[in-house]
Amino acid sequence: MATNLIIHELNKMLDLSLSDFYFGHMRQKFKFVTSRRDYQTPKDFIDFTPEEERSVVRKIDLYVLPLMCLVFFSQYLDKTSLSYAAVFGVKTDLNLDGNQYSWLTSGFYLAQLVSQFFYMYLLSLLPIKIVTGVCVVLWAAVCMLHAAPHNFAGFLAMRILLGFFEGCVSPSFVIVTSMYYKKSEHGLRTAIWISCNAITQVLATFLFYGIGKGENHLSMAVWRVGYLVCGAVTIVAGVLFCVMVPLKPSNAWFLNERERQVAVHRILAESDRGEKNSWDWGQAKECLTDWSTWSSFLFGFCVTVTSGPIIFASLMINNFGYDEFKTMEYSSPSGAVQFLAIWVGVAMLWKYPNQRCIIIMTLTLVPIIGNIMLICMRKDNGWGLIVGAWLGACITSFYSICLSLNASNVRGNTKKSIVNNAFYVGYSLAGIVYPQWWNYSKDPTYLTGLITDLAFWALFEVLVFAYRWKCIKENKKRDELFKTGVLPEYEPDLDLTDKQDLYHRYSY
Repeated sequence: MATNLIIHELNKMLDLSLSDFYFGHMRQKFKFVTSRRDYQTPKDFIDFTPEEERSVVRKIDLYVLPLMCLVFFSQYLDKTSLSYAAVFGVKTDLNLDGNQYSWLTSGFYLAQLVSQFFYMYLLSLLPIKIVTGVCVVLWAAVCMLHAAPHNFAGFLAMRILLGFFEGCVSPSFVIVTSMYYKKSEHGLRTAIWISCNAITQVLATFLFYGIGKGENHLSMAVWRVGYLVCGAVTIVAGVLFCVMVPLKPSNAWFLNERERQVAVHRILAESDRGEKNSWDWGQAKECLTDWSTWSSFLFGFCVTVTSGPIIFASLMINNFGYDEFKTMEYSSPSGAVQFLAIWVGVAMLWKYPNQRCIIIMTLTLVPIIGNIMLICMRKDNGWGLIVGAWLGACITSFYSICLSLNASNVRGNTKKSIVNNAFYVGYSLAGIVYPQWWNYSKDPTYLTGLITDLAFWALFEVLVFAYRWKCIKENKKRDELFKTGVLPEYEPDLDLTDKQDLYHRYSY
């Protein structure tokens, strides 16, 4: 109850004033359409009170959001276990050199890149719950199989399979967020499930720390036991997600009939038609030349290509002579720092709700400072190096806001699937290339990786500024049309893209 109340209060604080404008004129639009006899059906827009809406949102927060958090926690736990396994002997046991270790990360993202084109189609065709739930269980099994290999080739094969099955989660969660929540609610909810990355980072260090302390009582290596435990946690998350999450708001088991109508039509009021199981080639063609698709791709690329400090920070600290337990102790606060940065971002969204892009640009300064500290202190084993590693890894604070922009700005079932996956195509492509300039055999102080990070952070700042300018420009065009009153009628069930629906306004 306490958690629910906190979420409710934060949601009220984050409510965007622009959303009120959308809601008002979208009501007028639907009243205009539903005044015609042909459209007097149960699917038409309905009126509901703010109290009814708040009750529905509270139930969604109670039943859907925690399961999204659990799955996202499990995903990050399985993905980043490699960095902790490296500290506890996987390099030695499998005789890995720096190039091979880098390819364990590149191979993971190569598989994830390939998977995006597969899920791009599958997520638009099949229920999101089914696709996601099955993939979670499959990658949990693969995670546990990481304990089996005794050479580089076998371990790489497991990493590739893990990357492929994990590829569906983030794109599907962006779609789920837009299915259940209004634009004004996207930033907070995305921040909540993205926060699980930071929480995972803290808990995973202590998980491996605890397993390592019991090494004398284990019949296998610490890192192998770690993978078995991580996989077991993920299986639980996958089963719960399959059983508990509804296929869509209109058949949510935890809502009564009236509440289901409210859940559906409060999203319709913002011109989103919800989930549809179809593929529209016209929308797919629109994506090829649409600015939102390429912006999403470039955001995903830039955010990930600069994430070397997350994966390699523990190795950097370990290389200065700290044992595995001290390395875990000094690495664990990194997740706490990331968690703090995420909620600083949420507070900034509350204070400046219509300035998401400016907030992203401001939060980007944190990892920039961290990378500069690492460059200046990469040969020093003091606190400057450790704090620099913490700050350099702070990318999830604006990662969540970038995803919330996709959830708010992209409409059309097929287009949402493509644009969301475009982010992860860029994400995966960056994940393939960046480990190659973080090679501890050739460059033990990682200077090349740190300098490259700074260059891409500068590019990212320019891209975010350009995105904001484009949103403002498009909104002004539509505001002018709105003033003229020359706007088309839309049937409530039409699957329109943001480009086609002239009532849609872009958030920035």
